[in-house]
Amino acid sequence: SGRRGSSGRSRPQRRAAGAGSGDGAAGRTGWKRHGTAMPSWSDLDTGPNRRRRGTDGASFLQRVSTVRFALIILAIATLFTLYVGHVHATQSLLADVQKARSVNQDLHLKHNRLKGEYDRKTGPSVIYERARALGLRESVTYGPKITVE
Repeated sequence: SGRRGSSGRSRPQRRAAGAGSGDGAAGRTGWKRHGTAMPSWSDLDTGPNRRRRGTDGASFLQRVSTVRFALIILAIATLFTLYVGHVHATQSLLADVQKARSVNQDLHLKHNRLKGEYDRKTGPSVIYERARALGLRESVTYGPKITVE
């Protein structure tokens, strides 16, 4: 017979209502109906169009569909773009932090310098010298005694 199946055994035959001899496309495809209900997909499928069973030596690219492969490439490109953006943002942030540290250090140095100048101008030795220049004398007493009755 012209039937092809996955095994050498024939399948049980079913009789469909109104199923005739079916000679329409039988001459062109080599398939005969034999009065059964409907053919299975394996009966209609020809050899060159048949899908391969299993992964007999097929590479990854041969097993993956085109749409799935395109989605994988798109996902990889998206992840790579996100990674490059993250690296760029991190480097920019690091440069900003280093600049802020430099400005902070400069401000601390300026504060320390100005504080030193202020302390030199308002220290006790400077005040005593200015007081002597004005004619004031150093003494232990601060004024007349106050008595409380």
